[in-house]
Amino acid sequence: MFGKKNVKFSSSYFSELERRGEEWSFESYMPIVIVGKNEIYKVIIDFGDDVPIREKAYKWCDLYAKINYCPERTGEYQKVVSIPPSFGVKIWSFSAMFVTCICNLIRLKFQPQTSLTNHFRLYFTQLKALPIEDFEVKDNHGKKNNYVFFVSSLWPHQNCVEGTNLFRKVFVENCKKKGIKFEGGFLLLNNDHPQIEEFGDLIFHKRYPIQEYISKTKKSALVFNTPAVHNCHGWKLGQFLAMGKAIVSTPLQNNLPENLMHGENIHYVKDENEITETVERILQDNSYRAKLENGASKYYENFASPVSVISNIIAHLGICNLAK
Repeated sequence: MFGKKNVKFSSSYFSELERRGEEWSFESYMPIVIVGKNEIYKVIIDFGDDVPIREKAYKWCDLYAKINYCPERTGEYQKVVSIPPSFGVKIWSFSAMFVTCICNLIRLKFQPQTSLTNHFRLYFTQLKALPIEDFEVKDNHGKKNNYVFFVSSLWPHQNCVEGTNLFRKVFVENCKKKGIKFEGGFLLLNNDHPQIEEFGDLIFHKRYPIQEYISKTKKSALVFNTPAVHNCHGWKLGQFLAMGKAIVSTPLQNNLPENLMHGENIHYVKDENEITETVERILQDNSYRAKLENGASKYYENFASPVSVISNIIAHLGICNLAK
């Protein structure tokens, strides 16, 4: 967006932002400044799953861009704008990551505000991810296909036990019917879960490698989305939009910069019967599936791609003339 040479790491602009004592601040938001000719614009990008606004960060910034914003639960905040769900991507090679990690540690005088272990962990984690181009490649729109791939964690959170897990179970059970080549189920890494018996043979215990997960999701005729922990926009929704998938979803709980429209770029379902009918329709109606896939791709390009998100933030700030 700005050109690589114009993006820098520094602690000098953030001395007024006290992050200690603010719960999950390092796991929930990233502060940035945009330095113009005559003014500095302070921006918070809040990617946390929960809906509360981080008050210290809100007071510090000129604009608070938040993924999971729900005015009905938090109240109205004048500086908050909604941004779409995100997902992790690889941005550095090992050598570039290591150099950046060490240089930033030196800038912090070897005293990161999180622990030293956490400082390294946050950099090394991105090496496990895939570059964004691997998600954005789209093909097979509307072509006949009876393969469905879906995997999900079996979450122990109360809203997931009562809703998220059950919706996903109905979807999986529908896809395991005769005529559909289904692969997937629910990942459970330990046996301490209240629904382990209810989910029975739908459970597996070994993670899919990320490359395999993305490759098989791309091949899937349709995908299923539902609000997850804290009723958040999960990262799956961001990935599904990037991949241009036919998305079946229960109603979303939080705001988006522009609503996803039923029958255009998503198909909403409310109960078990609608899930059953929709799975059958999308698998049989290639033109409708292609419409949803193309709609999802357009939404991603206009609102959810990294460049479009930053462009919309700049537009809300009213900044002009920020060419590379």
